[in-house]
Amino acid sequence: MTNITTLILIAGKSSRFKSNKSKIFHELAGLPVIDHIYNKAKKISKNNIIFVCNKNNINTLKKRFNNCKFALQKNQNGTADAVLSAKKFIKNKSNILILFGDVPLVALSTLKKMTNIFIKDKLPGLMIAFDSTDPSGYGRVITKGKKVESVVEELNASPNIKKISLCNAGVMLCKYELLFSFINKISNKNKQKEKYLPDIFAICHQNKKSFQYILCKEEEMLGINTLDDFNKVDEIYQNLLIRNLIEKGVIIINPKTVRVSYDTQVGKNSIIEPFVFIKNGVKIKNQVIVKSHSVLEYSIIRKGSSIGPFARLRPGSVIGENVKIGNFVEIKNSKIGNKSTISHLSYIGDSQLGKNVNIGAGTITCNFDGKNKNKTIIEDNVFIGTNTSLIAPVIIRKNSKTGAGSVIKKNIPSNSLVVGFDRLVKSMKRKKK
Repeated sequence: MTNITTLILIAGKSSRFKSNKSKIFHELAGLPVIDHIYNKAKKISKNNIIFVCNKNNINTLKKRFNNCKFALQKNQNGTADAVLSAKKFIKNKSNILILFGDVPLVALSTLKKMTNIFIKDKLPGLMIAFDSTDPSGYGRVITKGKKVESVVEELNASPNIKKISLCNAGVMLCKYELLFSFINKISNKNKQKEKYLPDIFAICHQNKKSFQYILCKEEEMLGINTLDDFNKVDEIYQNLLIRNLIEKGVIIINPKTVRVSYDTQVGKNSIIEPFVFIKNGVKIKNQVIVKSHSVLEYSIIRKGSSIGPFARLRPGSVIGENVKIGNFVEIKNSKIGNKSTISHLSYIGDSQLGKNVNIGAGTITCNFDGKNKNKTIIEDNVFIGTNTSLIAPVIIRKNSKTGAGSVIKKNIPSNSLVVGFDRLVKSMKRKKK
C-alpha cells in the first residue's frame, strides 16, 4: 500500500483481564492475539509498523517483532497521548493507519477496502464504523451525509445520542499533517482526565477537514477486555475458520464440537467427526476421515487415510496414503508408509514404517533409553504381533513377522519370524531349487 505507517496501540494495563499472562499473548486458535493484528498490518505496511507499548510488554514485543519500531507510553493518559508517543518514529508525509492490538478479528479485506477508498478519493481521513443492535458501551458516530461530525462516548452521551446505532470502531486512516495538526487540541477535561483520540473527529469537522467513514460488521471490531470477551471472540473466530473449511468442500459433522487452528489445512471430501481438536501445523489431504475425539498437532495426513477415534498425532507425524490409525493409537515424530495399519492401543515414536506394515494391538516402540531418543525402522510388508515391544534403536527388515508378546532388541533380517525375546524361529525366505 502507498506509504502507510501502521500504529498498533497496546499500552493499556489489561486490568480487567484476570490472567497472569497479558491478553495480547493469549492464543486465539493457536496464534497470539497480537499476531493476528500484526499479520494484517504487515499486509498493509510491510515492516513500517509501530507498536505503542507499556513498560510491561515492550521487551516481549521487541523480541517477537524485531523488524518493527516500539514507542513507550510512559503514563496512561489516553489514546491521543499514545499516538503522540509514537510521533518521533513517523515520517512527515506518511499516511497513518491506527489499529488496536486487542481487536484481532478486523478483516484484511476491510482494511484493504479502507486504504483503497482513502487513496482513490484523496481523503484527509477515513474511519470505520458499524451498526449495532445493542450499541451500549460504544462511542456513537454523529454524521452529516458521508462526513463524520463527531464521536460521543457513552459516558458523555445524551439520551437521544444513545439511541444512535452507528458506533465507532476505533480504526482510522489519515494524513500525517491532519493528525498532528489537530491532535494537540484534544483536551483531557473529562471524567477520566484522559485525551481521547476520537475527539479529533469533531476538531477536524470544525476545521473543515472532516473524516468520512465506511461500514464493517460489528463482530470484526469486538475488543478483548475480559476473559469473557476472549471467549466470545474465540467462538466467532472458530465459526469463521470452520465455515471456510466447509466452503472448500470439507464435511464437518456437528461443527460446534470441532476445534481447528488458524493454519489448519483440510482437503476436499475429507470428513471431520465430532469432538476433534486440530492444533497448529496440521495438513490433511483429500478424502481423509478424522474420527471423534482425535487430537492432531504438527502432522501431515495424506489422501485416503483414516485417523481415530481417540487417536493422537503428535508433532512430526507423517501419515501416508490409505493408512489406518485406529483408536487409542499415539504417533510421535514418525513416518507411516502407504497402506499400513495401526488399528488400536499402540505407541509409535521416532519411527519409520514402510508400506503395508501391520502393527498389532498393544505394540510400543521403546524409543527412550533414559538419555536419548532412538529410532525404530520397520520396512515394507512387516507384521508386528500383538503386545510386541520394539526396543530402539532397532531395524525390522522387510517381509518379517514377530509373534505376540515379543521383545525385540536386535535387528531382524528380511523374511524372518521372531518370537519371545529376540528368538529367531526360522527364516521365511524361500530357498532356491
